[in-house]
Amino acid sequence: MSHRFGELWTVQIGDRDEVRLIVSGDFYHTLYGDNALTAHVEAADMAHALTAFVVDVGEGRAAMVDRISTVAAVRLKSKVGDLADDQLAAVRGMIATIFGTAG
Repeated sequence: MSHRFGELWTVQIGDRDEVRLIVSGDFYHTLYGDNALTAHVEAADMAHALTAFVVDVGEGRAAMVDRISTVAAVRLKSKVGDLADDQLAAVRGMIATIFGTAG
């Protein structure tokens, strides 16, 4: 299964599916090829209330970039969208700020 930085996927977490933003891929990835790093996607008002490191992903939702977690790639069920170039730039900048990486 391939996934690229900036894609939105549904992810099976326990007995439910969640939408997550893929932050792994060419820019930022784990040492393990069977895992993907994802940012939690919540209702936009909730995300903005919890952290300053958010990017709107449409349909009233936003990804909280400082809440990145690792999931097994086999839990990625279906791609549901891509971020626009300006949103990708915002995510890269937030990751660089939070984790001290160069984008």
